[in-house]
Order: sequence, then C-alpha cells, then structure tokens
Amino acid sequence: MEVTGFIAAGESATALAYIKARRGLSPRQIMLIILICTLAVGIPVGAGLSGSWFAAAVSVEFAFIGTLVGSLIVQRLTGPMMRRALAERGQAYEHPFTFRLTPEALVYDSVDLTMTARWSCVTDIYKTRKYWVFLVQSSAIILPRRFFNTPEVERAFIAEATARLTEAARLRSPDTAAFLRD
Repeated sequence: MEVTGFIAAGESATALAYIKARRGLSPRQIMLIILICTLAVGIPVGAGLSGSWFAAAVSVEFAFIGTLVGSLIVQRLTGPMMRRALAERGQAYEHPFTFRLTPEALVYDSVDLTMTARWSCVTDIYKTRKYWVFLVQSSAIILPRRFFNTPEVERAFIAEATARLTEAARLRSPDTAAFLRD
C-alpha cells in the first residue's frame, strides 16, 4: 500500500516541533521557559539595580516584545531564504514523494532519496493536525495527511501501518487506535 504527493523542502520542520515535545521539550515550551525566566529574573534584578519595580518591569517587557518581534522576523525570512539557497544549488523546493508500506518495512521515497525502516525499529506513530509522524528509532519520517484523497483511504493506510507495528509500538501509538475507532 502506498500514497504519493509533493512535499516541500523543510516541511518536516513543522512536524519536528511535535516530535521534540514527545522526546522532551518542544520549541514552544523552550520559548515559554525562556520568557518566564526573563520576567522572573529580569524584573527583580532590574528593580534591585534601578531601585524601581516599574522601570524594571517596563525594561523587561520591552525585551519580551523584542524577542517576539525577532522570532516573527526569523519565521518570515526562513521560507524565502531556503527557497533561494535551494535554487542556488539547483534543487527544487518541492519533490514528489511516495510513502510505501511493505510486509517487511516502511519505505520513504523522494526523488533521489530512499529510506527504508524495518517495522521492528518503528517505535510509534502519532498524528498531528497536518501529519502522521512515524518515529523510527530516534529519527522521524513524516507523512502529510493531505496525501490521502478521502478519510477512508487514510483510515485504511493507518490501519495497515498499525497492524505491522510491534505490540510495544502499538501501545506507544494511542493516536492510531483513537483514529481507527472514530
């Protein structure tokens, strides 16, 4: 069983935020911790040095706003810069992609790159809003949900993938069980 479609360069980075959360801290959690620490440490230290809680709070708030504006600028520049860098190397921004389930393995095939993962090393599968993520040891292989023409095709594909997982991997994949139940 297989599905095909086009995948954009860097698209997997979107899904990686969810992957990091399953392994530890997500980028959003890291940013929240940094911002809370900025407030929790910056205001008292600033108040101690300046003698004014108000002045310290205003300074830290402006630092907080600067961090958010900088993050937005980086986010806006990343896509166009990646496209330009790929074009300079003669690479396309989008590639045809095939995701195949065989009795022995999961196969990811995108133009010049083919990855094969035996089912025994697929540790779990989970669903995000836009992707199915297959964790293969410490790496992730993403499958865009838009590749499925209908919910029935998606359900059949995920059912087959789930059936090929080891029992331990099925237990670590509650998203697949919930998806197949609904």
